Amino acid sequence: MALSGGMVIWGLLTTAVNQPPYKAQLLYAAGVEIVTVVQSIVGFVGIARGFRPEEFGTTIGYLIGILVLIPAAWFWANVERTRYSGLVLAVAGLAVSVMTLRLMQLWVPA
Repeated sequence: MALSGGMVIWGLLTTAVNQPPYKAQLLYAAGVEIVTVVQSIVGFVGIARGFRPEEFGTTIGYLIGILVLIPAAWFWANVERTRYSGLVLAVAGLAVSVMTLRLMQLWVPA
């Protein structure tokens, strides 16, 4: 959650100073995506080993959905290099942070 929070702050800052995202910001977003991939793999391995969260379908949806957000925002920010590209990355970071929080709430045994 802290890493995706960094995406939010960095994205808002680049938007505020009227600059497109720099390469470092796009690399940071890619790094956050790697962390979310690992998080989802750990979640799916836990489910495959027999763990059943209370809201099984919702948990699966979040584990899959969280993987799509950052690549979509990264692609958009990389293709359309305007000041609002940073805002797109910030929104994706916020969504990943909220979805991670929700996954932590859902990750209780049934």
